[in-house]
Amino acid sequence: MIQRLFIAEKPSLGKAIAAELGVTQTCQGYIVCGNDAVTWCFGHLLEQYDPDDYDEAWKLWRRSSLPMIPREWRLKPKESTRAQLQVISNLLGEAATVVNTGDPDREGQLLVDEVLEHFRYTGPVQRIWLASLDSRSIQKALATLKDNRDYANLRDSARARSQADWLIGMNATRAMTLRGRESGRDGVLSMGRVQTPTLALVINRDREIAAFTPIDYLVLQARLQHDAGTFSAIFKPSETQPGLDSEGRLVDGATAQGIMDAVRGKNGIITSVTREKKKKPVPLPHCLSSLQKAASSKLGMTAQQVLDTAQSLYEKKLTTYPRTDCRYLPEEQFGDAARIITALSGVSGLEAVTAKADSALRGPVWDTKKITAHHAIIPTGEEPRSLTAQEKELYLMIAVQYFLQFYPPMLYEAQKILATIVETAWEARGRMIIEPGWTGFAAEEDDEDAKKKEAEQSLPSVGNNDAVLCADVDALKKKTTPPSRFSEGSLIEAMANVHRFVSDAKAKAVLKENEGIGTEATRASILETLKGRGFITASGKSLVSTPLGQSLIDMTPDTLRDPVTTAQWEQRLEAITRGETSLEDFMREQYAALPLLLAPSSPPLPHFSPVPSPARSVARRCAGAKGKTPANFSGAAPMPIAGRFCRMRTVNPANREKGPYPRSIHAPSAVAPFTQGKTIGGGHIGLATTNKGIRTVTMSFCPMTTAPPASPKKSLREW
Repeated sequence: MIQRLFIAEKPSLGKAIAAELGVTQTCQGYIVCGNDAVTWCFGHLLEQYDPDDYDEAWKLWRRSSLPMIPREWRLKPKESTRAQLQVISNLLGEAATVVNTGDPDREGQLLVDEVLEHFRYTGPVQRIWLASLDSRSIQKALATLKDNRDYANLRDSARARSQADWLIGMNATRAMTLRGRESGRDGVLSMGRVQTPTLALVINRDREIAAFTPIDYLVLQARLQHDAGTFSAIFKPSETQPGLDSEGRLVDGATAQGIMDAVRGKNGIITSVTREKKKKPVPLPHCLSSLQKAASSKLGMTAQQVLDTAQSLYEKKLTTYPRTDCRYLPEEQFGDAARIITALSGVSGLEAVTAKADSALRGPVWDTKKITAHHAIIPTGEEPRSLTAQEKELYLMIAVQYFLQFYPPMLYEAQKILATIVETAWEARGRMIIEPGWTGFAAEEDDEDAKKKEAEQSLPSVGNNDAVLCADVDALKKKTTPPSRFSEGSLIEAMANVHRFVSDAKAKAVLKENEGIGTEATRASILETLKGRGFITASGKSLVSTPLGQSLIDMTPDTLRDPVTTAQWEQRLEAITRGETSLEDFMREQYAALPLLLAPSSPPLPHFSPVPSPARSVARRCAGAKGKTPANFSGAAPMPIAGRFCRMRTVNPANREKGPYPRSIHAPSAVAPFTQGKTIGGGHIGLATTNKGIRTVTMSFCPMTTAPPASPKKSLREW
């Protein structure tokens, strides 16, 4: 009999637990630790059913099958994990108690729980919650095991995410792929609730850059002399100043020259002096997205590389759990600071920052109330050994950011001088550092507020009404610049702060509250998916959308590419975690919203070529009364067509098994205004050609709005 069976998320986690329990025997797929045993998963051992696992008819991609909604959600073993599932099955038969040892997040909760459900295990289950794999943390967690039932809401949240992703991804992908085929595009056009709005972010940025027209303007910079010293000042035009554009930039060269001629060599007077002492706070320790952004910028690492490397450091017990969106630390961990500083003081690259770190200094980072599921990523205090170059660089980035918490803020004096010269206003800004604080060990550019910092010049001590001389003045030629293309790091940050890209105030609030789209754990994989499917590509450190990606977004319903939709989903998932709503209620909402999400956008596909002429066609004629649909015109709503018409089916033999095809009708050209791109009778008009007074119109129909007849004249496969 096994007293406790620990089921870990992955082998490395299982081995860390076993080491603390005391290994007595190592077996195939598990470790014996006295009366306990430790086994493991390899991530998810089970996967969602494919559509054709639910219904053989869903194997064919056709509009008449949409939406695909499983009557009962099912999982199946992954082919590569059957052996390990058998190991777990055998151990469960001997276990008195199971301990869910998944990672401390919703996916970690689900992947173990679903294995227990798969084997219909009904015995007692406990939960261990590990944010760090160092010995001290594991022993503490072993002493404070919880009832696994306390995490049922977390499991349901993960299950809701999984089912909703299948529902939207499978159905939307098929809907968009089929529309692409109708327009001559081969290949799968994949969609996803996070993937699609992320792609839209990149495309919107690329189009903004493409449409950008640079504007030349001038900045007038004067060199002013005072008895206490010389300093630079910038011309500040009034609202009524001639020669300005709508944004207040000086664009007229003659006006600029006139101002320079007027003030050069002339005396002026100081009208205002402001000196304000300020603090630049210590940047907080890293969460995953801030680490990805920093490592992308400084180390040239992709988001996935950062995640994989951070995971490796965690599994080597060198850093805490990496998939966190929090940059704060619990107050109870403050007591570990001295130990960690001492333990890592001799690590190459950390000598200087640890030497003057004050472990008694308690900054705002220590705030338990701001901790979400996990705290910030920090070093555990274990000495790093045998690291790859990439692991070492990322480890130092994590460790330095932590040790900065034990330094005071930078103190400086922000300075501003206003002067008037020949009735024109000039402004000088400067900064004098009083105490460098943490900036003595880290570049100030690491700080999120770096863009707001004052100019580096230190202004002389001047007073109001003091005289100054304009010794010289130059016109600096400037040019407006487009926004920068996204890098992997900046796109990750944009996903986390997508509210910045939304104008609607309510939507902005929702997105900000939910911390953007995607999660810390999934954003990197989303980028890899977009690159792998050819929707975006890397150009140096920049990400650029492809024509395929642009075409996909152009035909995607607004609802599906809107980040607000995704944020609202994430908000509902969090509500499940908190017990404020249920998995069942959430999924009912998804079922109800599905038709709107699958409806094609109204514009035609600008990047797709027209439907080629069919290899062969089969026509069936029937007489129809005015304004009515022929009896054999299945799958479409009645169309307002006057006159005699007939139904024609077009078949491309090469694509016969791939799904539905455009439907064609014949109608007198003088009767109805068939225009390419127009939507009529529930169908989307692709081609409209006229031959001998008969107009042939190729239509595509979305059965989301029109149900097929109960007894179609022909089989779905035939159509």
